[in-house]
Amino acid sequence: MNYRHIYHAGNFADVMKHLVLFHVIDHFKKKDTGFCALDAHAGIGLYDLASIEAQKTGEWQSGIGRFDSVESPTDFALFQNEIKDDLTQHRYPGSPLQIARVLRPQDRMIANELHPQDVEDLKNNLRPFRNVRVDNKDAYECIRANIPPAEKRGLILIDPPFEKKDEFDILIRQMKEWKKRFSTGVFLLWYPIKPHLAIDDMKDAARELGLSRTWCFETLKYPRYQTQTFNGCGVILFNAPFQVPERIEALRPFLASRMDLIEAPCEWLTPP
Repeated sequence: MNYRHIYHAGNFADVMKHLVLFHVIDHFKKKDTGFCALDAHAGIGLYDLASIEAQKTGEWQSGIGRFDSVESPTDFALFQNEIKDDLTQHRYPGSPLQIARVLRPQDRMIANELHPQDVEDLKNNLRPFRNVRVDNKDAYECIRANIPPAEKRGLILIDPPFEKKDEFDILIRQMKEWKKRFSTGVFLLWYPIKPHLAIDDMKDAARELGLSRTWCFETLKYPRYQTQTFNGCGVILFNAPFQVPERIEALRPFLASRMDLIEAPCEWLTPP
């Protein structure tokens, strides 16, 4: 539990992950019936971009900072508008705060964080929201305990710090549990791209799982197999909501241009 997201908040990886997350939540809200969002690795919820830690890396400047005063396509501007007030205060909202702010009375969220200090900060940042519960458990234990949700409609966000050497093996095993317990759920899984990581094995496992409309989107700052660097990141979206992949794919040239991406590939792992 050494990972601290404050060093990376608002970077290119956050932008791509939260952009997809925004459009998934937006899709859920098109129906009046409520849904449950479970953020399994929630962090603290709100990050100070003027802090010593954020200034030390400056990663946000080549991420969300690249979109300041830029005319954006509609599907990016919708996401951008949700966080613009935070950015004017030199803050960046993490996924649990972004979700909590757009929940309707019939919706709810479970925000889970294992780190003992971070979970206290998370509770403070989410205190104003009545339909939000904060848990302090192992992420995969939290997922197992809360799916399927009573609403029968739900999003599960899985965003591990990847401190464990066998994290990809764990994810491959957990995928089978997710399908068994909540085969109609929307699962959004984020992962880093480094040359030694078992990304192809995980994608193969996602294909073999056979959940409908499994889609993969990656953003690369450096060549995929370049050594000793964090080359990029990706998301796998299981049961991808209608039109979400297509809307994100249309934004790829814009994202690549603004964040100096060398590549932004996407593919269907199972047929749409």
